Amino acid sequence: MPHLDRDSFIELLDRLGSPEDEDVLEAARQIDHRVKTAGVSWDDLLVPPPQAAHLDIDGDDDEFEDEQPGPFSEDAPPAVVSAADAEADLALIERLLGEFGLAAETRRELEDFKADLAAGEFTAADHKYLRSLSSRLQSRR
Repeated sequence: MPHLDRDSFIELLDRLGSPEDEDVLEAARQIDHRVKTAGVSWDDLLVPPPQAAHLDIDGDDDEFEDEQPGPFSEDAPPAVVSAADAEADLALIERLLGEFGLAAETRRELEDFKADLAAGEFTAADHKYLRSLSSRLQSRR
């Protein structure tokens, strides 16, 4: 998609901070034009970052083996949703997949959420994102 060339698109986004209103307006119009011409939506472009996996870069993962992670540390396991929330979230995912014409990437993400729910790995952050996605889709109707 030449209209969504990352480097030139970022340059346009940077121009949105210009003190000159004309620059800001022109950049916004170019961004809008490129997105529409490429046939994508903001929802397609602004996907949440993948959940970061803990990587042991230096291979020394036992350096602090006696320490327990605190509730806000990067090593703390993410909170998973309750069984009742998981059941409601699964029903919501099925409804979203059935009622909305979703982009392929969004469909894949929802299918991944279903797998996470089945494995007991669906987190509170996933729950929050799913509810937000549902609200955005409902507001489009």
